[in-house]
Amino acid sequence: MSDDFDAESLDTSIGDVLSGRAGSDADPGVLWLAAAARPTPPASLVARIDAAMQPAAAPAPAKVPARERPFLEDRPSLLLSAVAAALAFAFVFQALGNIVAGDWIAENLGEPHGPHAYFEGALAMAAAGVCALAAAVRRSWAGVSVLTCSPLALSLGVHGLGEIGEFAAGAILHVTEGTLGLLLIVAWWWDRRDTSRRSHEERA
Repeated sequence: MSDDFDAESLDTSIGDVLSGRAGSDADPGVLWLAAAARPTPPASLVARIDAAMQPAAAPAPAKVPARERPFLEDRPSLLLSAVAAALAFAFVFQALGNIVAGDWIAENLGEPHGPHAYFEGALAMAAAGVCALAAAVRRSWAGVSVLTCSPLALSLGVHGLGEIGEFAAGAILHVTEGTLGLLLIVAWWWDRRDTSRRSHEERA
């Protein structure tokens, strides 16, 4: 190195060499000292360091069939279940009444009792009760229950208005069925609205 190479310039040159900023005009003596102070690491050590620095590969997400939904996710809301179960009970109650108390019903309505028609009507009402109960079990079945049971219940409710003052028990039963049929539509709509909102929040 030259005699006029002061300490400050030497420090700057050393710093440039050690940091890799030195150019072709760097002092050869400084370059030689830096190279001597930097031993070459073993190739195996370099390989281990490179492997440790590589990001771990994320496991591929498990593919779930699009149409597969756990049973618990298909459970209807408490309101929909309660209304559907209540309507199912009302239908089955009417079916049992037709079977065991057909004579009494016909007498109060002032019409002849037809055991055959009453029995077949009871079977139809029991089937409607099973259909209504489906909405209390699975959300995906509720649409069928609404389409079939709500019109029947509303028709019975309107028909029951004509029995007020003539056959109080029948009027109360049919008006109750009509009210539950209307509530089934409301509960089904509310359940679908709540499900759509939660699905939108999960996607967001």
